Amino acid sequence: MDVLVSFKNNKYLVLNKHLPFLIIISCGFWCIFEVINIRIQNWFYINLPSDIYQRYTGYLLAYGTVIPAIYVTKNLIYSFISEIKIKAIRIKNYPAYSMMLGVITILLTCIYPVYFFSFAWVFLALILDGYNYLKGYASFMKDFEKGLAGNFIATALSGLLCGILWETWNFWSVSKWVYTVPFFENLKLFEMPVPGYIGFLVFSFEVVAFLNFLEGVRLRRRGAIIAALSCFIFSAFSFVMIDRHTVFSYATKVEKLNFIEKEKLDYFIAKGAKTSYGIDQNLLDKNERDKINLLHLKGMGMENFLKLQQHGINNINDLSMLDDRALSNISHEGNLRRMRVYIRAAKNAAGSSN
Repeated sequence: MDVLVSFKNNKYLVLNKHLPFLIIISCGFWCIFEVINIRIQNWFYINLPSDIYQRYTGYLLAYGTVIPAIYVTKNLIYSFISEIKIKAIRIKNYPAYSMMLGVITILLTCIYPVYFFSFAWVFLALILDGYNYLKGYASFMKDFEKGLAGNFIATALSGLLCGILWETWNFWSVSKWVYTVPFFENLKLFEMPVPGYIGFLVFSFEVVAFLNFLEGVRLRRRGAIIAALSCFIFSAFSFVMIDRHTVFSYATKVEKLNFIEKEKLDYFIAKGAKTSYGIDQNLLDKNERDKINLLHLKGMGMENFLKLQQHGINNINDLSMLDDRALSNISHEGNLRRMRVYIRAAKNAAGSSN
């Protein structure tokens, strides 16, 4: 997309010397929402690399694409739709109302996460756009006062497009995120609850408002270094918290599959298999296949698999007989919404096999 934009603007938006800085800033920005998720518990990660250097590099690069993706996509869309005229909109004392509402929404999110979790995708846009307006930086409200809506529409469409692409790629990935959004546990398109796609539109306003803020403050070299260092430190802290609260399972290395005959394991390793997802299940006997399928069920992972085995649960059919509270007691996982993800997956798999 950046190449396409460059054909018109004769310059790259992110493919330049500032890209490393933008990746670090983007990672720190996204980690705000990872920390909030520890409270609202709307998603969790499965099958992540067990090696910390791979996992943390993955966090940095994955989260580091968030701002560049929406930034470039918004500019590409804007280059096609150009400016759109609307009737001018003015709100008296907008900065005060916007920033105050932003603070209220994040407080409600943290105090009553089950009911106000969706406000996590609103609060920062309100605070930042209000502040940008107050300081004379670019803002959506300034555009509305001029009767312009092109930037607003391009931003919303960029969030939706990026969200659809992210969810599409995530759905077929081994290492992935899984949603546990209250009230919308069953109504999903890919892994995302259908109403959740609206969240991508709103989130894009937070990203662009943040970019408007960065452009407004115009960080010089020293300020940019301080900002990058602060984001790096905050990201490192967030990575530790993500591992502790949001990661549910790690991809199991082949050598840890002790329920498979040693000769078979040696063969898989010789063939270059690194994790349980790299083995040929056609070479397994029924007992081994039952266990590997349980291990792989929605990224159950070895640690949770061993807890199930200790309670006599060795296959998906056994798991499908449990309820969420029974599974919670076995896995020592307090979030029942996570447990229902596995109970539903087990029931669906057991039903399709029968």
